[in-house]
Amino acid sequence: MTDTPAHKPAPLVFTDLDGTLLDHDTYGFEPALPALHRLQTKKIPVIINSSKTLIEIVQLRRALNNDHPFIAENGSVVAVPANYFPDIDLVAQGFQLVSGVLVKRLGGDRETVLEILSRLRNTIFSFEGFADMSPARLSKVTGLNEKHAMLAGQRLSTEPILWHDTAEKWNDFCALLAENGLGWVQGGRFISISRPFDKKDGVAFLLNLYSTSSNIKRVCIGLGDSPNDQAMLDMMDIAVVICSARSSKVEPKGAGTVIRTTRKGPRGWQEAMDIIFSTL
Repeated sequence: MTDTPAHKPAPLVFTDLDGTLLDHDTYGFEPALPALHRLQTKKIPVIINSSKTLIEIVQLRRALNNDHPFIAENGSVVAVPANYFPDIDLVAQGFQLVSGVLVKRLGGDRETVLEILSRLRNTIFSFEGFADMSPARLSKVTGLNEKHAMLAGQRLSTEPILWHDTAEKWNDFCALLAENGLGWVQGGRFISISRPFDKKDGVAFLLNLYSTSSNIKRVCIGLGDSPNDQAMLDMMDIAVVICSARSSKVEPKGAGTVIRTTRKGPRGWQEAMDIIFSTL
């Protein structure tokens, strides 16, 4: 999968989407195209790791000409193209074919999450989830047109919510989530409720597949812009913090090298890759 000589580590690039590879407002990625093309030429996998849904990422990968594994719904869903790891029986590991890729729901089923949230809302908490929203409402809160907003609502393991209650009640809500085996991750716009999985879990799962399929040593490069990327960046050999309104709160602790960009979104993505390419 890489043309890197055998004596050198083979890079893997893990990237967040919103505010990182994608512009926070326009969702465009064009400023990062030179770096993406160069990575493709070097046969370096770019692995998306996002809160977005499986179907959203499947469509985006077509636009990016990306045929590598990816991680959806904040680490709860891992997807691998068929025959990507030919020596591994993914079906035996619980993968199922969904939207043309083999999918494992590390975080379980969304229906269980919705059932628990329904019980909690019927007590004393006020919040709004994607499952509660009409296409028009989804479009308004996500900033997407109705067609793309509906794709954002087609979730497999998680439920994003908008919290409409007090900070004091939020603490009580979190305690009840934990009692019911759920956790939460603060994203750029929404709070994602799921089994206690995050982006690092998806990364760890995929790294195990890569190491099982080949004994090639890997160097991991991660790019993110917000606190929900912290756990992923902590695992990286090179961690890139893309400039954003919340990037100052991201402090990668385990990374060998930390790069902070001066530019936002895909322009920052390209800026970071220009730096990294000088070392690859």
